[in-house]
Amino acid sequence: MNKGEFLKEKMEYFIRHPQHTEMDFFHYLSKRYPDEAAGWFHLGQEWELRGKPAKALAFYRQAVRSQANSLFYDQAREAYHRMLRERRRQRLKTAARGLISFVLSVAVLFSFVPQLTLAPALGEHLQPPAVPDPPSPGQPLVHTEVIAVPAHLEGKELSEQVKRYLVKRRPYFRTPFTLLLVPEGEGLPLFSPLVFYRPHQVKGVIRYDTTTNKLIHEQYFSPACDCADQPEVTAAKKALAQEQLALEQAAILRNALYRYYQQTGRLPRHLSDLHQPHPANMLSALPRWPHPAAGVNENQPAASEWDYFPDRFQPANAWSSLQEVLPLRYYPEPSTPLEPLRIVVHKPTYTLLLLSGSHLVRRYPVGIGKNNATPDGYFTILQKINQPDGKGNIYGTRGMTFKNTSYAIHGTNNPDSIGRAMSLGCIRLYNRDVEELYSFVSPGTDVVITSQPQPSLAWSNGDRLLLPAGAREQTPGITYRWLH
Repeated sequence: MNKGEFLKEKMEYFIRHPQHTEMDFFHYLSKRYPDEAAGWFHLGQEWELRGKPAKALAFYRQAVRSQANSLFYDQAREAYHRMLRERRRQRLKTAARGLISFVLSVAVLFSFVPQLTLAPALGEHLQPPAVPDPPSPGQPLVHTEVIAVPAHLEGKELSEQVKRYLVKRRPYFRTPFTLLLVPEGEGLPLFSPLVFYRPHQVKGVIRYDTTTNKLIHEQYFSPACDCADQPEVTAAKKALAQEQLALEQAAILRNALYRYYQQTGRLPRHLSDLHQPHPANMLSALPRWPHPAAGVNENQPAASEWDYFPDRFQPANAWSSLQEVLPLRYYPEPSTPLEPLRIVVHKPTYTLLLLSGSHLVRRYPVGIGKNNATPDGYFTILQKINQPDGKGNIYGTRGMTFKNTSYAIHGTNNPDSIGRAMSLGCIRLYNRDVEELYSFVSPGTDVVITSQPQPSLAWSNGDRLLLPAGAREQTPGITYRWLH
């Protein structure tokens, strides 16, 4: 299977299953083509990224046993042998630590045998351990996590279930973190981190110390409430909003870097290269890091607030290596990794979803084409235009065109058309929504349009995130004739 065949399979799969994740697709691919390396190799990549080396090695091994006639086979073979070398080094380190531990234990044992020593006099005291320095600006802030719990669970039964969840999450963190419990809702998975979910009703708030495996704070509410009068809940919601903003901004930048690489075959030398005049406007502006380090001048360029290491980029692992290229400050990576941003339009329910893998980032109402004029299919954003010129301002304030078509996602001068089938085929959003979507995505972002309805989901978007679009993204003198 070559890269073109792989992308064709992927396109057709996501048209049929728009809510599925990349991991779902890789499982499907490995079952449909068990003798091909592509599915097994990508499964290995995913599990390696999620910190499961044993699973990753098993899938890489399966890929190496497949047909040796593809790009994916060569990549799998390289990854497999790299992981074997790393495992050998780790075993040698473990053996060395065991030997050192044995020698030290023997030394301690013999120290209790009566003999001439230089032991301190009885009146002397050992020095107390040094007090650690306060956290530096580069150290993690308090991580805050949201999970949905069954509505019927109360009291001790709920507490026991939550404790089991915390123990499972313990290996991911080295510092205490906060857990917000929300009542179960339509489409919300139970006992699973809801990375971009913005809670309103809260059923409990927990502070957990991973180093001691103890609860610092445990409080439950029956019935669930907005709990605005509870300081712990208010603080947790504020911290969650800040962390979600940091993740959203990282997703915006990583997606832009990934799309830049897809189009040019390299990463930009500087982050500021993402902010160029149309048609090279990957981003309208660089997002500012929400927690500037101590001593940072807020008037300095936004690019200087991000750690950017393009030399860490690995073309064979283009997306996953962006965690090293543009690392998150202060916060941990989600346990289910972020993925390139993707737009999914569900025509029957007039909804547009912005996804990062399995993570829902935003949901917007849309207007679509009458008489089924908006086609099902797999498309790509070609250009982004600020204030697109159309007769009577029909395209609203922003436009994003599709590659090789006359279709676009744009705003509107007729807000009553949202939630209805009235256009000639284009997808309309409220101007305030298209401005936010425009801020998130870059040219090259995938768009899936499907006739399948969006599954019911209890959801509300987070705080509006807008990157200011300027005159450099306008196209004066060009009048567009999209299928509005």
